[in-house]
Formats: sequence, C-alpha cells, structure tokens
Amino acid sequence: MKKLLLTLSLSLAALPLLAPEKGYAADDLPPARAVSQDVMDDLPPPRSTTRKPRGVSTEAAPPETMSQTSAADDLPPPAARSRTPAARGFQPTLKVGVDDLLLEAGALPDATEAGTYSTFRASTYVLWQPTRNWELRAGARLNGMTQAGGRVDHDEVLADYGDTYVRYRSGDTRLTFGAQTIIWGRADAIPLADRVSRVDLTRFSLDDLADRRRAQLAARWEQSFGDYKLDTVWLPLFRGAQLPDVASIWSPINRTTGQIIGIDPALTTWVSGASIDEDEHGSGGAALRLTKTGMPFDFGVTLARTRQSLPYYKFGGTLLAPTLTAVHPFNTFAGADLELVRGGLTWRMEAGYADDVPVTRTSTAMDKTRSLDWIGALEFFPGGKDTRINLQLVAHVLQTDRSILELKEYYGANGEIETSFAQGRWKAGMRFSTGFNVNDVYLSPKLSYVGWEPHEMYIAAHYFDGEARTLGGFQQDHSLITLGLRSKF
Repeated sequence: MKKLLLTLSLSLAALPLLAPEKGYAADDLPPARAVSQDVMDDLPPPRSTTRKPRGVSTEAAPPETMSQTSAADDLPPPAARSRTPAARGFQPTLKVGVDDLLLEAGALPDATEAGTYSTFRASTYVLWQPTRNWELRAGARLNGMTQAGGRVDHDEVLADYGDTYVRYRSGDTRLTFGAQTIIWGRADAIPLADRVSRVDLTRFSLDDLADRRRAQLAARWEQSFGDYKLDTVWLPLFRGAQLPDVASIWSPINRTTGQIIGIDPALTTWVSGASIDEDEHGSGGAALRLTKTGMPFDFGVTLARTRQSLPYYKFGGTLLAPTLTAVHPFNTFAGADLELVRGGLTWRMEAGYADDVPVTRTSTAMDKTRSLDWIGALEFFPGGKDTRINLQLVAHVLQTDRSILELKEYYGANGEIETSFAQGRWKAGMRFSTGFNVNDVYLSPKLSYVGWEPHEMYIAAHYFDGEARTLGGFQQDHSLITLGLRSKF
C-alpha cells in the first residue's frame, strides 16, 4: 500500500514537468468585472440654466441669414425634453443556493477499525439584500459519514447552522452580527493568526483550510482607512471545535490503540476505558487585526485573548475510573505577518507568540507554558499560470524546562503542487507535510476532472506515517483512497 501511494504521488508531482508550455486557458482568466447599473442613481440631476440664448441682430444679418431665421421662426417649437434621467431605484435581491456539496467513498487498506469510509456533506444558504446597506443571510449544513467492514462500524449524522448573520454597510464601515466563518492569516493550511475561527475535525486534515472551518457566533466590526483596515471580533458564546464521535477513525482519541493525539502513548494505555466529557461554557474572548495593503508590501498585526478551538484533554478521576475532559483554555496571542510580491514570486511570513498554552506533565497533570511559532512561505507559477507551487517552512517551540508528554519542538515543511492540462479540464495536485526533527509524513495526491462545471470529479489518496506524538504517526493506520464528487450551485 505504501509503495503504491508513493509511486502515485511521484507520478502526479512530475506532471508539471511533462506538461507542454502553452498560453493561458480561458478557464484560468478571472471573470469580467461586473459593471454597476446604478451609477446614475448616485449622480445629481443635470443643472438647468436660466440664461437665454443670445439673439441674432436682424440689422447686421445678411439676406441669407434673415431668410433662414424667418423660416426657422415659422417652424413649431421643438418638443420639450426632460433632461432628468429616469431614476433606477435599488432592486432588492434574493439568492438561494448550495455553496458546497460533497459525495465521497473511500477504502482503508490498513485500518483495523473499518475497511471503508464514506462522506456526505451539503451546505445551503438564503441571502437577502433588501437595501444597499443591509444584508441578511441564513445557512444550514448537514454532514453524514459511515465506516464499516472492521472492528468498529459507525454511522453519524450532524446538522448545524452555517453562516447566519445580519450585516450593515455604510461607506468604509461594515458591521456583522451572527454566526460567521472568519479566517485570519496569510499562510495556507495552518495560519498562525487564525484565532477566532471554529475548527472542524470531523474529517481530520483531509480537506483544505476553508472546508475545515465552521461558523462561530461573533460580533464583527470592519473599518477601512485608505490602505489600512481594522478588523475587530468578539465571541459572546464559545463553541469548541466540531469533533467526530469517539468511534470515528478521525477522533483525536483512539480507543483501539489507547492514544491521544500529540501525547506520548506510553502513559495513556488506560485511555481505552476512560469516560470522555467536554467543557465549552462561557464566552470565547475577543481579538483585533490591523492590516495594510499596498507598496512596498502588505502586512498585518494581530492581538487576541481567545479560547483555543482545538481541545486539550484534561486527565481526571482515578486509576479505576479515569476521565478525560476536553477543555478550551484562554490564550493570549500576539502576531505579525507580511506578504511581498516580486518578480513573479509571492513571499509570505507569519510569526506569533502565545501565552497560557496547556501542556501535560509526566504526572498527567495539566500545566501552562509559552509558545513561539513561525511560518515562511513561497508561492510561484513556473511556466505560466497552469502550475502553482506553494512551499512552507514551519517551526513550533514550547518554552518550558519541565518534562512534558508533548513534543517541545517541531520543525517541518508542508505545501501543495497543482497543475492543469487538457485546456484546463483536468487538474493534478499533491499536498504534503513532513517533519525535519521527527518522522512525520503526510502525502495526498489528487487527480480531478473539472470540465463539467461547476462539478468536480476526483480520485485522491491520503497517506500517513510517522512516530509517536506526531499527526502522521497518530493516523498511520488510516491511510485512505477516495473517489468523490464536489459541486455548488
């Protein structure tokens, strides 16, 4: 299985080198910018004048002029024309649609819990704009998943709200109240400034970043000042990450192996019999972000005092009756990021400092420490826009001298290679992640047919491998081959 996935991964990664150079495909061009039809509504009516036209002196005029003037006087006066254009008032709009539909069937060659894993996901919305300034949106989503053919068969259906809010716009001000999906930061996959979103772990890391986030109840104020923008968010009612059922292969707790993701498994053998609970009561905190666009580069600064979306499992109970409670402590975060485009290359960087980060001591007691994180990214399009390559270096350091069950340092790389061919009807790509100081591997080759717009049909694979306390090591028995359909309409 591992040799097959690695061979497929190398073949797809080589496609950009074998594809001939060509001009831009029509599908790659951005859509034409819509021209507003209400421009005339914003203009004042033409100014009317009271000046009378200068008369022609009949004494100084030659005979030809006199005859023409007399003939003109005999004609009836022209019909009066209104110079005020017909006002076109704002037309309220109502949109109903499906912004995400996913049907996927998968096989698990190495898992003992199940032999197959399938997913259904649908997200619908209603968007109403009664006036220029007001916008109302209601969204709903339904997720279904099933795993079968192993020791732990499991079916699960989850219903949840999507983006559901009231929004007001006026000039450079925008206010939004309700459930919103807000993703801050510049890096792909793991932006450090992403402090106010709600994580969706139901499919672990199989999806792109936007599909791994859910709506969170928030009050948001966005204010622009020329090239600057201030974004302020308050989370009045906290909801932690959407977790899969503990029986799911993607659960952060594996009862079959007695492991908790990110924790040394040597001290968690009793996890299989522990009772599991979650504590997510209270507010989620607040955060603000200031960004600037324009020369010489874009940059942003983020300050946040929010509860972390991902759970920390706090040990409790007794050896005979152990308990695990998923808690979401408050973190204080300060970060900066920038983006620079030069010579066809896009450089991105994020750095962040966080306090009150929960860790687990060797006694299984919870402790708190500080963390430093850094991401450096490079994105470019070799040979034109048919191929995109994004490479990222990551560093994560926990600043503590105490013995803990988590990794104190992690250095690695991740990224994505994607290319299109056959006049843009086909796409081949590869997402990857690897550790430098520890063995941690994730490979995900994908081949898609996108010529049947807006639908996408694809075949993909997800390969995990690594040592204890890494993401790849935790999921190393859950490598997956999938066949799927995605759409929106």
